[in-house]
Amino acid sequence: MADLTETETIADGGSRLDAIVVGGGISGLHQLWELRERGFDVRLLEAGSGLGGVWFWNRYPGARFDSESYTYGYFFSQEIVDEWSWTEEYASQPETEAYLNFVADRLDLRRHVQLNARVVSAHWHEEETAWVVTLESGEVLRTRFLVTALGILSKPAFPKVPGLEDFQGEWHHTGLWPDRDVDVAGKRVAVIGTGSSGVQIIPLLAKEAESLTVFQRSPNWCTPINNFPIDDVRMADIRERIEEIYQTTQRTPGGGIHGPKPESSLEMTDEQRRAVWDELYEAPGMAFVMGNFRDISVNREANANVTAYLAEKIRGRVNDPAIADLLIPTDHGFGQKRPPLENGYFETYNEPNVSLVSTIDEPLVRYTATGVETSARHYEFDLVVIATGFEAVTGSYNTIDIRGVDGETLVDHWIDGPRSYLGLQVSGFPNLFMVGGPQSSSGIIPRLTETQSTWVAACLAHLRDLGLTRIATTETAEDEWNEHVNSGIVGTLQEDAESWAFGSNVEGRRRAYLLYAGGQPQYRERIAEAAEAGYKGFDLG
Repeated sequence: MADLTETETIADGGSRLDAIVVGGGISGLHQLWELRERGFDVRLLEAGSGLGGVWFWNRYPGARFDSESYTYGYFFSQEIVDEWSWTEEYASQPETEAYLNFVADRLDLRRHVQLNARVVSAHWHEEETAWVVTLESGEVLRTRFLVTALGILSKPAFPKVPGLEDFQGEWHHTGLWPDRDVDVAGKRVAVIGTGSSGVQIIPLLAKEAESLTVFQRSPNWCTPINNFPIDDVRMADIRERIEEIYQTTQRTPGGGIHGPKPESSLEMTDEQRRAVWDELYEAPGMAFVMGNFRDISVNREANANVTAYLAEKIRGRVNDPAIADLLIPTDHGFGQKRPPLENGYFETYNEPNVSLVSTIDEPLVRYTATGVETSARHYEFDLVVIATGFEAVTGSYNTIDIRGVDGETLVDHWIDGPRSYLGLQVSGFPNLFMVGGPQSSSGIIPRLTETQSTWVAACLAHLRDLGLTRIATTETAEDEWNEHVNSGIVGTLQEDAESWAFGSNVEGRRRAYLLYAGGQPQYRERIAEAAEAGYKGFDLG
């Protein structure tokens, strides 16, 4: 297997790799390791100047896990488990980025990594049974197999508000935060957006800014993160129980340590329900959403009860009743969107330097040289923070010119929404695999993509053992999986939800369900069954 450096070039017509992995986040690094361990000549391409994926780009103040650190990290390497110590139950961005770099060094992955290597196109050449991959630099690579690990939240979304280029102050998107301190002290600051990144950054900016104006399109049902440090004693206990923790993640739908309560909340008294919810509200992390009653996701009465409970909590934490009303969602019930975890978010609106503007009542019109104009007035700002999230799941694919058999583009193939088989392959795009792509992702992403990475590597090893060089899913298999994915939300409150899981956070984007609601245990069963049946649904050649 060749040792590769960041500066090596495989010229057009030159040697060919066995596999290319696109994306240097937690999923891409795992896929690289799986392929390397099986003896494939593999290179990982990363657009950034460092590893980490979402944890490289999203370095805004307050960015952190909403899953327990030790459930998000790698389980496949005992050396990593033994040698790395987490310092918080929900690790911050700097710690997570450091962890992924530690993994790359400890597993000797860097010699297979090419940084500053943004992929602009990937075209299938049937006559060569190869993908031709072109980088922004002009470098051309050839590979038998192409594996994308682009991340479901990696293409920043911007509000359709004109004039950003006219703004003469400083502005940053939370998903493209600079690798330096951004001076906030004494400044007039705007934050546009109150999704997860907005909820995390707003309390920290409010502590330093002269004034902070939050522009909110739609509020979210946020619950407390209740984070706490991990000391040496707790870390030793985590290591001792790591297999037990891992097995728990394999049983729960979301791949975490919290599973839904099977009993019906509607069969309880108000006092009994409240006692459970009080306990969950004080519990750390995603306990309130992942460990709640199962019926709140399918029964509107049950959901209305928990929604009323959370509305009461917000009113109890926000002094001004009018502001509290603005912060209480009216367009969705709890769980129809992934709820952001917060740390003092609601209390921030009690501070005299913080104001809240509803862009439903007062739409944004344009950026100006000195601030932001709405339908009602002009606001002066020194710093604008755009916290409007991502073009989820398929957005990063749309930035690459991916062409399959007969030159069909992936964008055209997905014109009515993403289609795949097992969330792993797309018909008409042979030897292209997706890890953490559409119609597979749900819950804790590394727990999902470890399954996919292992499956892909085993599949390629199987082909190699048989002397085969091509694998492509069929249209029939794709149709059946598409139907299965969409049927998974029928009868649940997700069926009519509007969230980034449907692309609804991006104005003008076609609504389509982008994830997989069947849960990770069912997903693992489905892809294992396909492999055990001789890769049913795929044509091998």
